[in-house]
Amino acid sequence: MVEEEINYGNIRKLQLLEKNSPVLTDLPLGFYKELSEYLDVLNKRLENEQSLQKQTLLKDEISNTERIAINIYEQRERKILLAAVSKVRGGNPDLKNMLDVEENLYNSILNVMMKSRNNFLKNKKTEKKDDKVKNKEPKNEEKKQEEMLSQEEPNQVVRVTRTLPEFIGTNTKKYNLREGDILSLPEDMCLMLSKKGAVKKLEV
Repeated sequence: MVEEEINYGNIRKLQLLEKNSPVLTDLPLGFYKELSEYLDVLNKRLENEQSLQKQTLLKDEISNTERIAINIYEQRERKILLAAVSKVRGGNPDLKNMLDVEENLYNSILNVMMKSRNNFLKNKKTEKKDDKVKNKEPKNEEKKQEEMLSQEEPNQVVRVTRTLPEFIGTNTKKYNLREGDILSLPEDMCLMLSKKGAVKKLEV
């Protein structure tokens, strides 16, 4: 943008351009500094002005200039915030017309958002990991119980040496053993039937 002298007419024109543009408009590099200097000049003129009529005009110009300046800044501020949101979500916002002071604001916002986003995602991963551990605990506990039961009542492989009438074993299961059958039995049943000469333990 060709730099023009800062005055009320020019900043009013810049305000309308900013309002109608979806992205940052091309402002003079030293816009904010020059705008501040322009307001200083108006205030000094007001201090030295003797005419009440001109004082009133100067006050109106100062008030309107400040209002327009704030409006321009707030419009650009909103666009900078949207650009930071776009960037943190993987977008590629247009930053070519961003002034140095605005770039500092953009980077600060982006840094805060990135940290917040990373902390959030990190916490979500931790929660998922904790949920997986919790879900595994009952299975692990069941496995331990099964192992304990297995250790407490190890089965023995035996061969039936004579046919027996149907009976209920110590494990509450129904058995119908015939001579020559090979099966596994709980330790206590194996001992009991071995004593009766009904089964013979096999080495496996």
